[in-house]
Amino acid sequence: MMWDLWFGIFGVNGIFTQNVIKSVYVPNRQSLVQTEVFMKRFQTVNCFLLTVSFLFFASISEAGFLNLKKNRDIVQKKNAAHPVQLIVGTKTSLIRENSLDGWTTIGGKIPGNAWSVEGGVLHLHGKGGDVMTDREYKNFILDFTWTIAKGGNSGIKYRFKNHDGKGWLGLEYQVLDDFNTKEGEKTQNNTATLYDILPTNNSKILKSHEELNHGRIVVNGNRIEHWLNGRKVVDVRVGSETWKKAVAASKFNDVAKFGENAVGRIMVQDHGCEVRFHDITIREIVTTTKLKHHEFLKRKLK
Repeated sequence: MMWDLWFGIFGVNGIFTQNVIKSVYVPNRQSLVQTEVFMKRFQTVNCFLLTVSFLFFASISEAGFLNLKKNRDIVQKKNAAHPVQLIVGTKTSLIRENSLDGWTTIGGKIPGNAWSVEGGVLHLHGKGGDVMTDREYKNFILDFTWTIAKGGNSGIKYRFKNHDGKGWLGLEYQVLDDFNTKEGEKTQNNTATLYDILPTNNSKILKSHEELNHGRIVVNGNRIEHWLNGRKVVDVRVGSETWKKAVAASKFNDVAKFGENAVGRIMVQDHGCEVRFHDITIREIVTTTKLKHHEFLKRKLK
């Protein structure tokens, strides 16, 4: 851009010089000696001005180049350190208005009468067995709200798949009435824990069983997060030393590569008590480029 401007000035200067020469060399206007003196002075001044303008634009261009290179180097360093950027799809409800479409039993059949959808609320009222989505998901953000019976127990499992010889298993976001059940006293089994693997941190705030509680599960590659009522309470990388130690100490220690599968179903658990999921929505992470994970959460999830 700068050099385009300088070459424009150079061109205008050439036209101006031609006009000066034509006007100076008009016959009988002045003596040849006077003309040569004038032209030498004119050329000296003109060359000086062109040189000054050239140096000026060169200095600006060099500064711009250095700044651009510096910024590019900074971006490259950041991207090298944080090679994960997230772009999410649109929010999709997994609960149809008055239908169980999209859900099946573990055996692939239509859910029983104990499961129903009324006004967009998925309701378990009786013995209905677990239900799962009819398709698999890879990277996603799952949001859900629930109320549960007093002393109730349920959960949402993800990366849910059939492990040969072990049956259908998956990572679980525990849904529980912590205040009225002994299970709620166990640090790795109460609400929002990564069930039997990792406890929640100290920022956890749980409302009573009759109030709406909001959960969020973020799955992106090997990054797993659990959120409860707007607070991140679990954050772990699958395959890390923390992960390996936690799984080794859990009931899943004999399941090869437990939780390491990249895709799986989403399952809602029947644990023998009444529970309502007032909404379950999913946003699939459709591509990955380069942005810090926490920056993405600030920009996309608020």
